Amino acid sequence: MKQLEFEVMLPIEDRNLVNLSNSILKEMNCKTKHNTLKELDDQLQQKEYKNIILLLYDGMGSSILDKYLSKEDFMIQNKVCNFSSIFPATTVAATTSVLTGLEPSEHGWLGWDMFFKDDNETVSVYMNVVKDTNIPSKHKVKERPEMRYKTIIERINEETSNEAYIVWPFDEKHPCNTLEEISSRIHEICANSINKKFIYAYYVNPDKILHNEGFDSVNVKEEMIKINNATKNLCKKLPSETIVIAIADHGHIECRYEILSENEELFDMLARTTAIESRACAMKLKDGVDEEYFRKKFLQLYGNSFRIYSKEEILQNQLFGKNLIHSTINDNISDYIAVATKDVCLLYDKNGKKFKTYHAGITKEEMEIPLIVFGK
Repeated sequence: MKQLEFEVMLPIEDRNLVNLSNSILKEMNCKTKHNTLKELDDQLQQKEYKNIILLLYDGMGSSILDKYLSKEDFMIQNKVCNFSSIFPATTVAATTSVLTGLEPSEHGWLGWDMFFKDDNETVSVYMNVVKDTNIPSKHKVKERPEMRYKTIIERINEETSNEAYIVWPFDEKHPCNTLEEISSRIHEICANSINKKFIYAYYVNPDKILHNEGFDSVNVKEEMIKINNATKNLCKKLPSETIVIAIADHGHIECRYEILSENEELFDMLARTTAIESRACAMKLKDGVDEEYFRKKFLQLYGNSFRIYSKEEILQNQLFGKNLIHSTINDNISDYIAVATKDVCLLYDKNGKKFKTYHAGITKEEMEIPLIVFGK
């Protein structure tokens, strides 16, 4: 099979999701921990906005936007620039960075599957089940003290006289699953408040459809047109002194799969199932395994598609961020992390779930995201 070529892209310093959230915090008069995103700062400074709305469309990376929309479409016309996701470029880590203004190394939500040493479990963190099973985890992840965090919504409401809201499917009082429900809720908030406000809204697509149906799906194209039109209609109908910012958490790449258990020698060196993501694959070695031999063997098998980092190299390269302070970091880095540079995902065994497209690697398709801004 001919190897496809992909451009490698790491998080861009001072031009990533963490910086975007710090721009929001700065605009809402909260103290910032990281530098802000200049391109967004320039937009926010054009006038005194009363309503600041951040729309996050899951999986709508720049390459997705360009693939399905034309230059005449509203979102393309209002794109200010491209910037970058964080590492790993996946919903668990990226949306938590947006919601906190912190790097993954600070908030600790690293990926879909995380290892918790005290329970000796690798847990699918949003599902609260043991990885690749339906067995409930011993503890709900959000209830673990080390996994709690304060959102920028909470900070704005607690630290300032401004108001902040979150619009998404997980709100018990106002669950918003569809584009129509999201738009209606945003209009309601803007109409019922006189204070300066920030609204964060999250929508699950195109991510969900891309995973299940792939790039060639007619449903993805139709969904992107719906997203574009819904964004346009929302922007046109909102009151004056409103700015709408539309972003993604990551992009997507079409994938093929390798199963570690099918390579018996390498598989027998692993102490437990892999963690984090199939394209940012953390591996713990059994005691006594020769690490250099493991690295050599891994590179023989997968070196064309992955970079492999030891724990020391991860810390040195600051892939999860500069401030490596969270208690989950050491346990989840394990001994090595294999980071995808091409179109391959690594599954621990045949029980791992396969998707048509995926993310969390360091290709440009996964890392590059759009900054779309409309002010009125």
